[in-house]
Amino acid sequence: KKPGHVEPFLATKSMTIGDTVLLHIGQQDKRFESGIYAYGTIIKGPFILEGHPDDYCNGKNTVMVRIDQVDYTSPMITHDDCKEFSRQFRTVHAIEPCYYAKIEGRLQGLVSPR
Repeated sequence: KKPGHVEPFLATKSMTIGDTVLLHIGQQDKRFESGIYAYGTIIKGPFILEGHPDDYCNGKNTVMVRIDQVDYTSPMITHDDCKEFSRQFRTVHAIEPCYYAKIEGRLQGLVSPR
């Protein structure tokens, strides 16, 4: 989508409104190199999404994320660079605070990830 779009995403109980979410595309889409192509801000949640049987998040812990920046041409942070601060790419998880400044620099100083 584009900046401003709001989308549900799987959540952890520790997520709060205002947190930054990094959106990683993996090998499931062969058209794209793996990496972070977008980030957004949590604007609602966490909550259990109900009444949306076609949505992957239905019945699961969910947050609503407003997309703040997206780049479809190349990753903002490559998959190899992501390995420095994350070893999990198929699950939702928090990033250790010691990596925030480094991530912020890679996102060109536009946001301070939480």
